[in-house]
Amino acid sequence: MTGDERKTKAELIEELDGLRARLDGCRAETGMFVADDLPLFIFEMDMEGTFRFANRYALENFGYTEADIRAGLTLTDIIHQDSIHRLRHNLARLLSGQDFENQEYIAMRKGGATLPIKVYSQPIRRDGAIVGVRGMVIDVSEIRQVEDALRQSESHYRTLFETTGTAMVLLGKDGIIKSCNSQFCIMSGCAREEIEGKKTWMEFVPPNELKRMGLFEEWRDKKTGNPPRDYEFDFLTYDGVHRRIHLFVRNVPGTDDRVCSLIDVTERDDALCALRKSEERYQLMARGANDGLWDWYLDSDECFYSPRYREILGYTEEEFPNHVDSWLNSLHPDDRERALAANKECMEGKVEQFQVEFRQIHKDGSIRWILGRGGSSRDENGNVYRISGSHTDITQRKLNERTTHALYAISTAVNTTRDLRELYQTIHAIIGDVIEAKNFFIAMLDEKRDMLRFVYFQDEMDDYFDIPNISDPGQSSLTIHVFRTAAPLLLSLADPGIEERLATIGVIGTPPAAWLGVPLRQGNRVVGAMAVQDYSNPRRYSDEAATFLTAVSEQVAMAIERKTIEEALTRLNEELEDKVEQRTAEIEARQAELEEANRRLMTLDEVKSSMVSSVSHELRTPLTSIRGFAKLCAKDFSRHFLPLAAGETLSLKGLRIQGNLGIIETEGERLTRLINDFLDINRIESGKACWNDDTLNPAEVIRDAVASAAGGFNASKGVELVTVLPETARRIHADPDKIKQLLINLLNNAYKFTRQGRVTVAMREQDGLLTVSVSDTGTGIPEDELGYIFEKFHKSRLGDTVRNEAQGTGLGLAICKEIVEHYGGVIRVESTLGQGSVFTFTLPTVPADGNTCPEP
Repeated sequence: MTGDERKTKAELIEELDGLRARLDGCRAETGMFVADDLPLFIFEMDMEGTFRFANRYALENFGYTEADIRAGLTLTDIIHQDSIHRLRHNLARLLSGQDFENQEYIAMRKGGATLPIKVYSQPIRRDGAIVGVRGMVIDVSEIRQVEDALRQSESHYRTLFETTGTAMVLLGKDGIIKSCNSQFCIMSGCAREEIEGKKTWMEFVPPNELKRMGLFEEWRDKKTGNPPRDYEFDFLTYDGVHRRIHLFVRNVPGTDDRVCSLIDVTERDDALCALRKSEERYQLMARGANDGLWDWYLDSDECFYSPRYREILGYTEEEFPNHVDSWLNSLHPDDRERALAANKECMEGKVEQFQVEFRQIHKDGSIRWILGRGGSSRDENGNVYRISGSHTDITQRKLNERTTHALYAISTAVNTTRDLRELYQTIHAIIGDVIEAKNFFIAMLDEKRDMLRFVYFQDEMDDYFDIPNISDPGQSSLTIHVFRTAAPLLLSLADPGIEERLATIGVIGTPPAAWLGVPLRQGNRVVGAMAVQDYSNPRRYSDEAATFLTAVSEQVAMAIERKTIEEALTRLNEELEDKVEQRTAEIEARQAELEEANRRLMTLDEVKSSMVSSVSHELRTPLTSIRGFAKLCAKDFSRHFLPLAAGETLSLKGLRIQGNLGIIETEGERLTRLINDFLDINRIESGKACWNDDTLNPAEVIRDAVASAAGGFNASKGVELVTVLPETARRIHADPDKIKQLLINLLNNAYKFTRQGRVTVAMREQDGLLTVSVSDTGTGIPEDELGYIFEKFHKSRLGDTVRNEAQGTGLGLAICKEIVEHYGGVIRVESTLGQGSVFTFTLPTVPADGNTCPEP
């Protein structure tokens, strides 16, 4: 806040005190102020915050009338809600006994517009008691606008001072630095708090500059002479480093202060020094460099060319005069527009420097690649009046680049071309991008026919032909010469003695003005030749062109070989594809035959199953009758006829008849088992078996099966049947009859092959699998039969049984295997000959909680 503003407020307070006295003397009988003519906001309100009086000036400015006062105008009507709480708090303090209060608040006019106000108020006392508040309101809007403008102005100039990009300081009359920006702190290496108000200007001046800087200060102190307003001097940083500084000094109007702006020009001076040294080095290098120099004055088209410039193109000074036309006439027609465009941009001032690659024609007609560099010079009006630069002969570099590019392009052409013809055309185009190849051919050796075949031939004068009998020494041509010597050949009609040389070598067709040929090699073997020729310019080809063509010849030969092999492979693949298609058709036909045969077999299998079922049922009927009548005959014979037998002979015959009838019964029973087993295996294999699956307690099923088979074991005094079952077991999901059949088959099998000892049935459960084993101490099974034991109708060579009982059907174990595998299990056998066998099968248990079966 400025001094003028503080003075105004003090005057307002003093004026308020005077008004208080006047207002106290003007109180009306109603207790209200009589102050309508005063240009101030005068008010009075009661203890509840309701206005009892407001002068006309206040009412008009806030948009209210005396009627509003009478209606009950309150503080909340004119004070913004953001200030009402603070105002009520301050009024409460005032009414509690504080004599005077002045605060700023946000007020509202009747229309809703807000304005900042300052309130000066004091309590109203009557008979020693506080009955209300009276005071004066000042609109401080203009004051706040002035304050905001001052703050913005100060922020603006502070920002400029701080972010100008140069170091700046404000010096007092005594030379002490009153303020500085951050750039000066960086330049000096000191913190702001170490500088402002503490350090003098001369502390940053090195001893060698003190005298000169002191003279400038004397001029300013005495206000005599005209000290310079900007100059350069050495600046000493806090770390003792010398920097070169350009100083600008200006006085602050109306004060003795000075503003100083400092620009660090150390790097500029270093750069200028380096530039001078560079120019000196360039002058020395230019005199001994391999580049040609040129200097072009645009107004006269006069152009200076250095001796080396003319030497690159093979001209003397008389043949290549100092005029721009000399350069223009030497430009290659295809590059003229590009070279002129680069120079034109510099002449028009669009660029300060340029660089362009183009071709120039040598005096002998050959081509030189040039790297042109140039820069412009401007007059006092900024117009370009002169450009100058250098020419570098980059013919060899361009040849190397284009050779590398050509080698890569030829190598990739093998993969991008369809056939040999397209490959030859691509090679022709690649070579033509580097050297003149309007007339171009490739000749390849055909050993079988003893000839050079021109596989590719493009010529403006002659037609295609082949060269036969190349092994004949009398056959000669330029191409044969290259093939036989395996060396490049460059000929020009401009060469001395060329006629004799051509006559010695021999020429077929139209004699060329220039001819260049190279051999094509595959390893150490020459397989052909490649050549270009020109009929008009004897200087068309140079040693550089011969170097290029030789460099790419090996890649050309390799590409031709790869493409030839590729085409041969393609033909072979096509033949193989034809054979594969033919073989595939044969296989498909054979497969169709097999599928038809398979369908017939399936039909036959169905017929077989149907027949087996039908025949088995048909066999059962007479077999049942035979067994029944056999039993009946045996019974009647034993009861009625055998007792009548008189004599030993009749008795023996009667016993034999009785035995024969027993055999009929036994064999009938065996045949019945065979039919039943055969029907079971047939139903299972054909998928027609009935599986009545349920959740079972495996221990109960085992006990039932053991009980069913126990009769046979009880009849035999030498074999013991033992069960080893756990107390609890997880349930299985299966057909109980099928599991019982499985166990009975295994028990009967063990009983038949065990004379004495033990047959043990054991069960255990682990990892979700139920494992049941039936072990015996019988004769065992030969090792070579273990792989066939579960096949249908398999019987051990040791016999079907060790007992005098009917033989088995050979289907029992096969049925066991089918039942186990139907439920996703596995059955296996382990046996030692003479010691016994162990048949083990596994079944999955039901994977559910609470499926454990307790032991009953």
